[in-house]
Amino acid sequence: MPSIIAISNPKGGVGKTTTAINLAASLAIAEQRVLVIDLDPIGSVGTGFGMAESPNDSGMFEVLSGNMDIPQVIRPSGIPKLDVIPVNVYSNEREIRIGDLSKNRVLLRSQIERASARGAIDYDYIIIDTPPVLNDLTIGALMASQSVLVPMQCGHFAIKAVSRLLEMVKRIRSSTNPDLTVEGILLNFYEKGTRASTRSSEIATELFGHFLLKTRIPKNSALGYSAFEQRPLAQLDIGSPGAIAYLALAEEIIHRRKRRAYPLSRKNEIRRHPIIARLDASE
Repeated sequence: MPSIIAISNPKGGVGKTTTAINLAASLAIAEQRVLVIDLDPIGSVGTGFGMAESPNDSGMFEVLSGNMDIPQVIRPSGIPKLDVIPVNVYSNEREIRIGDLSKNRVLLRSQIERASARGAIDYDYIIIDTPPVLNDLTIGALMASQSVLVPMQCGHFAIKAVSRLLEMVKRIRSSTNPDLTVEGILLNFYEKGTRASTRSSEIATELFGHFLLKTRIPKNSALGYSAFEQRPLAQLDIGSPGAIAYLALAEEIIHRRKRRAYPLSRKNEIRRHPIIARLDASE
């Protein structure tokens, strides 16, 4: 079985899809075989690789509707060793329908296990991009995954969303997926030397301890430009700070694969911080 990593955060605008695209490309550059699955109805992963979504195409919508299996909807990305399954939600009707289809939370897991068992797919990593909300699509991805990678924006309001996601991970571990672990928490939009990023790093270290990854993704305009070009940044400017950071993240993930990622347990729970209490009180 491949290492299956869900990339998730219930807060939008944290660089979740950017991380899915650029981590996948960086893993492929590191000679790993990678499949990226888009479960976000917005469909930004497919767009990020220049793929169209239309009635003439296929993707995760067709898999969840039972019309196709995973091997049938895989598309080459144009990058060696990297394939993509877009979500293929191209209308409002499909967006509503995929929400209903996702109530079968075990379907993705069974599809991956079945395809892997019969040798129809052969990857080192499967990266799953999830919606920015804790809905059935996200829960289905967590149930199918071995670990969750949590991009976190440097800022005051990002911390509570991460805490809620980790509580969901704990519940899924105790019920349907006991093997689910935390791959790590990734600080995004990091600006070295600024008070906001420094404070975010300090609080994240205090709250999340060794969940926090060593790699920091810098705030880098080239990452936004690569989205317009519909290519991972490493294809456009491999020497840019953003591309170098994602290559470092891929290296850190590969090294982590050699040992076990951290589970949530009584010995390893997130800490309660006064900032969380203030956010709770403001609701």
